[in-house]
Amino acid sequence: MDLYAQNILDRFKHPFHKDKVVQPSLWNQEANYSCGDKVEAKLEIEGAVLKKYSFSGDGCAISQASADILGDLVEGMTLDAILGMTKGELFDSLGIEISLRRSQCALLGLLTLQNAILKSRKEPLRTWNHFS
Repeated sequence: MDLYAQNILDRFKHPFHKDKVVQPSLWNQEANYSCGDKVEAKLEIEGAVLKKYSFSGDGCAISQASADILGDLVEGMTLDAILGMTKGELFDSLGIEISLRRSQCALLGLLTLQNAILKSRKEPLRTWNHFS
């Protein structure tokens, strides 16, 4: 199997949610210091629902495509449902097998998004260990 499936390359090269114009209610930035990937999430919230999601960042195809595909999953979800998302749900949506070595790349967007919500609630932030 190729390291990068065609859908990952397509979403890396032509993302739907990258730098989309939003009126952010919440935002957060996280980095994977082991490889240098970075993601910043901007969230437009109405009530307790994520109405619009945008991200910016730099990194490998998996980290950036995963952050983009995440937008398809979370727009319209409640903040509590987003906090309940698992790595399995995200990995299933990517359409490729994610190795242990690349799991932090794939999870960077989700960690960034969940920590934006937790930061706004003044709750403890998550670390990579949350997804173990």
